[in-house]
Amino acid sequence: MNYIQSLRKVIGTKPIIAPGSAVIVLNEQNEILLQLRSDTNDWGIPGGGMEIGDSLEETARKELFEETGLEAQDLELLDIASGKEFYYQFPHGDEIYNVTAVFKAMKVTGTLMGNEESLELGYFPLDSLPELNGTTEKLLKRIGYVKD
Repeated sequence: MNYIQSLRKVIGTKPIIAPGSAVIVLNEQNEILLQLRSDTNDWGIPGGGMEIGDSLEETARKELFEETGLEAQDLELLDIASGKEFYYQFPHGDEIYNVTAVFKAMKVTGTLMGNEESLELGYFPLDSLPELNGTTEKLLKRIGYVKD
């Protein structure tokens, strides 16, 4: 059971502050890696919640590997996003206020493959993205990868 699941057993669906990391991976064609998330059934960048004892960078590396099969050789911190703008309510009712460290993977190795968290994985041109989940869209706009 992960940290958030442990909290949820005590507080139910009430809002929590959820620290985590997200990772932007670009291929040689400057296309961004997106995942069709199984928990929300929408497109987003790989990432997830921090576990007790982990750093934000460890969280980024772990989530990228778990969700895509890729390993980041180097990470660059692009931004830390937080506040009311990053409130999210999951389809099942859980409420969170995200505090997300956004990293860019400078070099990745491994074989792209999903798991139960990723229904589909693919690279998309930045000017032709599928419909993104609200959090990903806000993050990408905030760091200048997507225009309003």
